[in-house]
Order: sequence, then structure tokens, then C-alpha cells
Amino acid sequence: MTNDNEKIRRLTVKIPTLATGFTSDKGKNRMRPHLLLIDALNLIRRVHAAVRAPDEDSQVDGAISATLSSLTRAIKETAPSHCLMVFDGNPPTWRHALFPDYKKGRKPMPEPLRKRLGDFNRAFLNMGVKTFRKSGLEADDVIAAVACKASKADIETTILSTDRIFLQLLSAPQIRLRDHFQKCDYQGESVQNLYGFGADRLTQFWAMAGVGDVPGVQGVGDKGATSLILEHQEISNIFLLDEEAKGAAGKVVRQKDLALLSLKLATLACDLEVGVRMRDLRYVPASGEAG
Repeated sequence: MTNDNEKIRRLTVKIPTLATGFTSDKGKNRMRPHLLLIDALNLIRRVHAAVRAPDEDSQVDGAISATLSSLTRAIKETAPSHCLMVFDGNPPTWRHALFPDYKKGRKPMPEPLRKRLGDFNRAFLNMGVKTFRKSGLEADDVIAAVACKASKADIETTILSTDRIFLQLLSAPQIRLRDHFQKCDYQGESVQNLYGFGADRLTQFWAMAGVGDVPGVQGVGDKGATSLILEHQEISNIFLLDEEAKGAAGKVVRQKDLALLSLKLATLACDLEVGVRMRDLRYVPASGEAG
């Protein structure tokens, strides 16, 4: 039987990197730094969809104003010393190279909104919030990479997004995920309460159940994947079963290649180098803005 780790490595493609590493300026502060990482399009599209206006251009104008109000509220509630707004770069990404149908079924961004993203970016910068975007890189991976490096430096980090893919990062006690719209925070114990197992098992769960644009194994679903994780702990243990295994386990064994592909797609690229330094992310509110 082919070694599972070797098979996963064969699915890996090179991820673009920048040369500069992540450094903390924690020692220069009397108070412990707090980094706020914002999933830009997650915030913008949620707000845009909620705005009611007589035409599309007015809807975008309203979305800009409402997004800035939401950002101001988020900053007041989290009180960050450092802040970064992360946009998705243009595709294709390394996930498209692995899975050409990645995000194929996703509803496209309304064109009037897409054309005005530069206006959102300028508005964020005018508020004193740094922004990041690089072609070929998804915001999810950039946020994960910065958050993981910050956690290793013992820097408290809040990720602002409704995307549950970030729950996999909550094994690190320094990281929390904030749902701005539901006004709730998730940490490591939240995952245990929601799923019945820890954040370190989530990518294996999604490899079988699927999540977002990750297909998962056909016919397994959340209930089947939960049972398999609780019984077998690791997906590699399921692969050791006979192909004639019954139920969800048999489906995973017989669709092993799809499970391995889904595992890779669901795993955020925490080792990505994006050239972000803490000292460059210090939040200095613009005149008239709350800090």
C-alpha cells in the first residue's frame, strides 16, 4: 500500500512566496499586541448583500459606507494594536492546479461591486487599516499564514470572518475566530463543543464530509464523517480498512484519492511566506476614527 503521507506530498504544488519573513515588534510595546486579520471579501459581500438600494451603483455606495461602519465597530470591539485587511488575489491559485473545478460552482461577484473594489481598498487605507492582495493567493491562506506565525510569537490574533475554514486554526490558544454579524467568538473549545472533536481533526473531517468548495467523499456527509472521526481518530486509520468495509468507512476507502485531494484542498497554507511584518501592520486610526 502506498504511504499516505507520500501520496499527500505528490498532490502538493509549489505555493508562491515572497522573501521577507514575519517579525514581531512585541518587545517595543508595554501592552501585549493584538492583531486583527479581516477577510475582506467575506465582509464586503455580506454587507453588500444586505444593502437595499434603487440601483446597483447605489447599492455599492451603500455597501462602502456600511462596510466602513462595520469595520469601525469591529475595531472598537476588538481594540487591535495591529490590523490587516486581506483580499483574494486573482486566480488561478495552487488549489486550481490541484482541482480545476475549484470554486467553479460559486456565484460570481456582481460586476458593479467588482469594479469598485479599489474604492473599498482606498477607504480602508484612509481609515488607517493596511491591506494586502497578491495574484494567485487566496485571502484564506494569507490570513492563516500570518495568524500562525503571530501565534508562534505568542501574539493574540483575531480573525474576522464567517468562513468556518478558519476553525482549523483554533488549536492555537492565541487565535480566535470572530463572527462579526452574529457577535460571537470561537476558540479551541468551541470546536470541541460544535463537532465533538478538536480543531486538529477538522481538515480530516472535511476531507470526508466536504466543506465550501472542497468536494469531500461522495455519500459520506457530516454525520458519517463525524462517526468515522470519533471511532478511528485519524483518516489514515480508515484507509487501513478493507475495501469491502460497510457504510461510510467503505466509501472513504474506495474513494481514497478523492479524500486525499479534499484533505489537501481543505488545509490552509500556514507555511506560506507573504512578507508581512508586525511593525508594518500597526493600527494608527485616521483623524476622527476610533482606535
